[in-house]
Amino acid sequence: MYHARVVIGVLFGILVFGLLDYTLPSKNTVRISNTYNRLTSIPPSATIFWAAESTGTVENTQGQRDVRFIDTVRPNGRVFVYRNEDTGWVWPPYFKYDSANLHAEATNLQSTSRDPIWVSITAYGWRMPWLSTYPNAISINTVAGPDARPLNWAAMLICIVLLALLGLIWRVWGQVTRRNHRHGRSST
Repeated sequence: MYHARVVIGVLFGILVFGLLDYTLPSKNTVRISNTYNRLTSIPPSATIFWAAESTGTVENTQGQRDVRFIDTVRPNGRVFVYRNEDTGWVWPPYFKYDSANLHAEATNLQSTSRDPIWVSITAYGWRMPWLSTYPNAISINTVAGPDARPLNWAAMLICIVLLALLGLIWRVWGQVTRRNHRHGRSST
């Protein structure tokens, strides 16, 4: 029974870590090289990684959406692509309704490698080429240069609160099991 609880606990921990890694905002320093709209087919296996239809995203009869994309280049020269969709009131709760404004801002901040403008893009999600998923850009801020690494206060604060809650639950669980052992009850 002990080993089963350990396996379940580890699997639960991996699930929670994956959920947090996907939904918490991340910040990347990049140079914007291009912005565009593209009719995109969303594979059925990847629909959970894209915006819901309730956010105002309209699909045509072939199941394609008009999605905004932001092409970027990282300081190490590697390319990275973001999507730019409204999130609405669905998970994750970013309540983003300004994808058109963000697209205009990104277009305005495009630059070349000869005269770069470095920005920090805040986004959530994963880039999985085999599922055609892209992280969703939330905001863009200019930074001093390619070495700028703005602190991710939102993610840090959420992780601190979650760790405090985990510590509280751990302490309460310990008190309950000690009390049960003192009164002769087993806590299995």
